[in-house]
Amino acid sequence: MKSKILENKKQKENKLLKSAFDLFTTRDIDTVTISEIARHAGVAKGTFYLYFKDKDQIRNILISRESRRIFLNAQKALEENDIRGFEDAIIFMINHILMELKKNRSILAFIEKNLSWGIFSDYVQNAFADDELHIKNDFIQLAKKNHYQFKDPEVVMYIIIDMVGSTCYSSIINNKPLPIDQYKPYLFDAVRAILRTGKTNEK
Repeated sequence: MKSKILENKKQKENKLLKSAFDLFTTRDIDTVTISEIARHAGVAKGTFYLYFKDKDQIRNILISRESRRIFLNAQKALEENDIRGFEDAIIFMINHILMELKKNRSILAFIEKNLSWGIFSDYVQNAFADDELHIKNDFIQLAKKNHYQFKDPEVVMYIIIDMVGSTCYSSIINNKPLPIDQYKPYLFDAVRAILRTGKTNEK
């Protein structure tokens, strides 16, 4: 009986998340109301507040989930390819992420410039601490294996992800400063320059 109740609660929560995602990715978020989210999910408005504090909270959860999904896809693609060099592996993942965002502009418009927040937020750390997205550990281990050493690897990751998310939003959505395919070589050079600050002389 208890498991059935928990299952019903989870179903309602998922319905609300799906409803909000559908509305947020097809409409201006500012125009979407909590009443609409609840109605679209087939539940009462009061039910929304049993799971979420407000519209900002459900939006932040969805940004975190989408960012995590995008990085997880890139991580799996990297694992399926024989790319051993540290810089090449990072560029491969970034390119995979950019191709997915270019293909799904509605997702990019929803995430906006919050890709780094979606990975580094407290929500992600708490909710996904033990799951299969192990990008931070992979970054550190791959760096060590290829003789790169950073004072604070997490800060380096944040800088790169934030740069990719913010500049590529403008490039994909507005073609500024350049369309994404023309912009990528400059971006990749900048990323490599950041990574090379940790390059050691070890063999």
